Amino acid sequence: MDRMPQDNRENQLDGLWAEYRRACPDPEAGPGFIPGLWQRIEARRAANLSIFRRVAQVCVGATVALTVLMGVVLIPHMQRIPIYSASYVDVLTANHPNSYVDILTGDIK
Repeated sequence: MDRMPQDNRENQLDGLWAEYRRACPDPEAGPGFIPGLWQRIEARRAANLSIFRRVAQVCVGATVALTVLMGVVLIPHMQRIPIYSASYVDVLTANHPNSYVDILTGDIK
């Protein structure tokens, strides 16, 4: 392996750090630095939340429209359909009475 001398590696590292400082300068810490930073954070957060807010508004609107449709069209239509309150057993007993009186008198159908 080719080992570089310690001084040469330190010089390369110092040069790398100097190049990094030139590429990414430190922001000036003035009186408006922190408020400006928070404004950028809040703006980014609001942009991300606005997408979810819009989706929620669309879902709520679709739910309201579906509810109105059900209330205006489907429920009155369903109320016109006859609903049978008798069960199968009730219908059979109405057509075939089997009381003790019928059995004793011989009037069983």
